[in-house]
Order: sequence, then structure tokens, then C-alpha cells
Amino acid sequence: MKSVQQRSVVRWGLYLALLTSAACKSANVGTAKEDFQEFYQRFLTDSLFQMERVQFPLPGERVSADGEDTDYQWTKDEWIMLKEFDLDSTQFKRDLQVTDTLVTDEIYTPGAGFYFKMVYEPIKRKWYLVYLVDQSL
Repeated sequence: MKSVQQRSVVRWGLYLALLTSAACKSANVGTAKEDFQEFYQRFLTDSLFQMERVQFPLPGERVSADGEDTDYQWTKDEWIMLKEFDLDSTQFKRDLQVTDTLVTDEIYTPGAGFYFKMVYEPIKRKWYLVYLVDQSL
């Protein structure tokens, strides 16, 4: 016969497993049904669409007033619409990596203190901006 302590440990283990399983299913993260490039063009040109497709409060990183990187959460009230960057390829570099489950878009100037990163994930089969890094000094 198992001790009360052993049963309690097993019960808690099952409880945690159920919670983890439910959390994964409720996130609805998977592959996107919509084309990322079509989403991206609309996201950068349609302000209402952009507000619908940002997961607020949006986690990320931002350079503080003293020049230190800090964790940050953008809110709807303070959001400034993201627009397409006009990249001068002699000054800016871009690294865009697109998969079915994750897109990272990094724009930076090597050695000049500018780094901007956007991370998109499909939620309920639609693309959303889920993380932002703004390190522009």
C-alpha cells in the first residue's frame, strides 16, 4: 500500500501534467493559414489591422534613458504604428527568417547602436507580432 505522501506526489504530478497540456492547447500556436508576406504588407500599411495583430501587452526589450537594455511591455495606448523601413543597404542590414511557425525580422547597423527585432507567430492560424526589441541609441 502506497503511503499518503507518495499518493500526494503522484496526484500533484498528474495535476501539473494536465495544466501543462491545457496551457499548450489553449495557446493555439501552430502553423499559419495565411501567407506571411501578404500579412506583413498589410500589417505595415493598415493601422487598424496592425492594432488587431499585436499581442498586447507586447513583451520585449527597450533601451532605457541610461542606455541599458530593459525588459519592456508595450501597451495599446502608447503604440506607434510600425511602418516599412526604407533600408539603405550600405548602412542597414536585415535578417528575415521565415518558417511555418516563426518569423524573425532583424534590422540593424553593425557597430552603430541600432538594432530592431520583430518576432511573429501564428495564433489560431493567423500571424501576430508577439515580441519586439528596440535598441536604437
